Amino acid sequence: MDVIRAEETRYNIHKTASSYQLAGDYCAAEKIYRDALLIYPNKPGMILGLAGVLALQGNSEEAVELIERGLPLSINEKQKATARAVLCFLYLKCGKVKKANDLAETLPHTRESREVIQPLIAKGLDQDEINKSIKNILIGH
Repeated sequence: MDVIRAEETRYNIHKTASSYQLAGDYCAAEKIYRDALLIYPNKPGMILGLAGVLALQGNSEEAVELIERGLPLSINEKQKATARAVLCFLYLKCGKVKKANDLAETLPHTRESREVIQPLIAKGLDQDEINKSIKNILIGH
């Protein structure tokens, strides 16, 4: 039960912070995450949540530090992908162009994204189109 309650509490923290962010109240969202990190100091969701709020506020240096700390802890692929993409732009804001470019090179190709693949699935491809899509993913154009 303790595990379930902790997960529910973390979910509510994210939900509350997200509602503040959507309303443009980044200071309130920041406070929610900072308070949460006192309870959950090594939870990547809390670390990366705070980093996101700080990035939106323009506090790039601290956001970079938090993302670099939170990324290795995360096992959530969506969370890691979002954090890496944001980190590319934060590196740019901090004048770290080489780091931004090096990290960007590790990001997936657009041809492997859900925005490309889901419409193809919905279209109902024939076998030739499926084979063409597989070839495109594996070796490009």
